[in-house]
Amino acid sequence: MPNIHILAEDVRNKIAAGEVIERPASVVKELVENAIDAGADSIIVAIENGGKDLIRVIDNGCGMNADDAMLAFERHSTSKIKTVEDITHIGSLGFRGEALPSIASVSKLHLVTRTAEEEMATIVEYANGKLNNVTKTSANIGTAVTVRGLFKDLPARRKFLKTAPVEARHIIKYIHYQALVYPQISFRLVIDDKEKLNYIACPERKQRIEEVFGSGFFADDVIPVEGKYNDYSVSGYIFGLEDRADKLIDAQYTFINGRYIFDKTVRHSIKAAYEPFILKTRAWQKGTTPPYILFLEIPPEQIDVNVHPAKLEVRFRENNLVHSLVLETLTKALRNYEDQKFASARSKFQGGGKGEKVTSLERDIFVKNIEVPRFSAYKKEFGNLFQDDLFRSEQSSTSPKDMPIFNPAQEENAEQEIFPDQPNDQLKYDILLKNEEDYINPWQFHNTYIFIQVEDGLVIIDQHAAHERIIYEKLIQRSEGAPAVRQKLIIPLVIDIPPYISTEIKDLVEENMELLEKVGFTLKQFSGNSLVIEEIPAELTDFASGQVFIEILKQLEQEMEITTDFRECLAKSIACKSAIKANHKLTRKEMLNLINQLFACQTPYFCPHGRPLMLKIPVTDFEKKFKRTL
Repeated sequence: MPNIHILAEDVRNKIAAGEVIERPASVVKELVENAIDAGADSIIVAIENGGKDLIRVIDNGCGMNADDAMLAFERHSTSKIKTVEDITHIGSLGFRGEALPSIASVSKLHLVTRTAEEEMATIVEYANGKLNNVTKTSANIGTAVTVRGLFKDLPARRKFLKTAPVEARHIIKYIHYQALVYPQISFRLVIDDKEKLNYIACPERKQRIEEVFGSGFFADDVIPVEGKYNDYSVSGYIFGLEDRADKLIDAQYTFINGRYIFDKTVRHSIKAAYEPFILKTRAWQKGTTPPYILFLEIPPEQIDVNVHPAKLEVRFRENNLVHSLVLETLTKALRNYEDQKFASARSKFQGGGKGEKVTSLERDIFVKNIEVPRFSAYKKEFGNLFQDDLFRSEQSSTSPKDMPIFNPAQEENAEQEIFPDQPNDQLKYDILLKNEEDYINPWQFHNTYIFIQVEDGLVIIDQHAAHERIIYEKLIQRSEGAPAVRQKLIIPLVIDIPPYISTEIKDLVEENMELLEKVGFTLKQFSGNSLVIEEIPAELTDFASGQVFIEILKQLEQEMEITTDFRECLAKSIACKSAIKANHKLTRKEMLNLINQLFACQTPYFCPHGRPLMLKIPVTDFEKKFKRTL
């Protein structure tokens, strides 16, 4: 058995760094949080090669003097806490004193810092945990940290890093988080010498949210929420239940005391608040939760942030209180929302909506909440007036000759049937339906699935997935040279691509203008992150003032995480956003057209993402269920 020994300091530092520094975004997180704790109101982040080659964070905070600059690289050196009691009253983002020594142990680190009281700044340089240089220089008040070659001397760690675009995407998401929490701080992100984000400090969070998610954010189906109990509070925005394609599906953010937190208690309370409304209206798929952006303020002594190495999880001392506060606040907001939708539906049904159509959600809420008297109540109240046969047809019999799809040719001397209302198997029938399509006679189930009778059973088709497959194959054919079917916009639209769209996607759009034109778009660069759209594919029937194009880019971002084939990802994204949705009523002609186009596809059995889009139930299965056969 080997002897127990104490690890060398550099080994200990690298092990500790593995807990804190997972990827380039972890370095950015630690340095930006230090800058915020230092009182900075301007933070600049610059990265190269996704942060693997260079990370630079510059702030205008209070800075450090020469002694503090040296001491900051000692493990567990911090200005945030002093005693054990301070751990239970943490009001800062950082407190452990592990960030700088951890980063310095796995990279080459260059720090320049200066306080307002000092005329000269201090330079400290480390390389893989070893101090290389300490000197003086001139610099502005604040701190600038440059990190080069992250994990370069640890190839086993570096090989686990993702590609530069993926690592950059994690950093962009983190900057978005901090920008939402701290609107009073300006954030600027430069990637490979190109400015990608520039959020100017603003007095209100609402303005910052519009910067991050686009100016149309509050024009969407958004519900403001606010609740308070003693020193606990929750505020922010949740999305309503309207079934719209332009929702920010991925925007589910929870911030607790200025930190982005993934907490099971809060997520469960949000889901519990939504669940009864989702089940009632079928507006969202069961098990999913609409987007939300929530900010919780918890007394520091009632929360433990020292339970996760990267401080991404917390533990509440009053778990039930936090759960109840979030649940009751959101439930109250959703009830008010439901009341507003009910009032809107009633107004539109009564003709007071100025010609506006009732949405599917409003209809569902109206039907669920309207009181419809039962037949027994009518009969009791108007018993004397009730006539059981008032609406009975004079020709109440349903003889075979009245059946719409048969033409009985009965012999003149046929014997009288005991049950004349029942079909007679001895009669000769001539089929009246001459067109082949009439044999199909499709119908919709919940305005989502199409049922078709075939010779040996029943076929059920998912209308959204089927239409998605049809559009996908058309777009692939166009990318290979087939002529595009376009619709020209009367007035060209200027689209501002919002900052939360990955910079990788913006660059890919610029590089693939020719491919976008082949599938049906006519785009032109305008300025900055703006595009001019002149023509769109004919399949985009509801362009929604260009918001669908933003949704296509968001879908494209998700697709690119699975495969790097831009053509395939683009076709899938457009098809997904163009296809008819669930709960969309189709006419008989539309259903037949969809079926015909589907079976003209090369792969009519699966959607572009590989999910089955049809199900066949043979007649024998029905016969077994009804015990007609064994």
